[in-house]
Amino acid sequence: MANIFNEVDEDIRKERYQSLWSKYGKYVISLIVLIIVIFSLSQYFNQKNITDNKKLLDIYYSAAEKIEINQYELANKSLVKVYNEKNKTLSALSGFKLAEILIQDNQKEKALLFLEEMYNNKSLEQIYRELALYKYIIINFENIQIKEIEDIANSITTNKIILEPYFQEIFGIKLLTLGNIEKANSIFTELSKDKDTPFDLKARLEKLILIAS
Repeated sequence: MANIFNEVDEDIRKERYQSLWSKYGKYVISLIVLIIVIFSLSQYFNQKNITDNKKLLDIYYSAAEKIEINQYELANKSLVKVYNEKNKTLSALSGFKLAEILIQDNQKEKALLFLEEMYNNKSLEQIYRELALYKYIIINFENIQIKEIEDIANSITTNKIILEPYFQEIFGIKLLTLGNIEKANSIFTELSKDKDTPFDLKARLEKLILIAS
């Protein structure tokens, strides 16, 4: 008797499963297909990104080699291509190289304008935009005023902890060139004692302190 009930119960379960499958089976199949498609596309685009980035990296290094042998025009074309691509790290590095080419080609004003453009390019990460400002000051050091250096340093927000010591260094050097030795020496000494000052900067500060003494 128990076997009969078991058979009946099993038949009822089968009917329920069949009913559920007839109602929802197509959705289950569609979901599985969708998962497979999404996974396949994800793999494809990941691989494509790796391939594309490798190509861009090759173009970037090729351009750097052309700069070394003074083939600025060819290097410029390659770097412009990378600068306009989606990889924003390589884009920023290419931008700095483009500014370097302009400087080496005695086109200082164009280099400064380009660095300003980089700073205003909101598709680039903030660290690269603020580094563009730092390079702007370095290139335009002879003409830039103390107040401009202060204003630019104050505009740094996102990477202030990282970049502020370097801006302070430039500020001190500018004071030194203007004859304000005491204040310059104070800035250099304070920076050298700060535990957060980067090691590479501390090495330069030792020499600057000797100059300002």
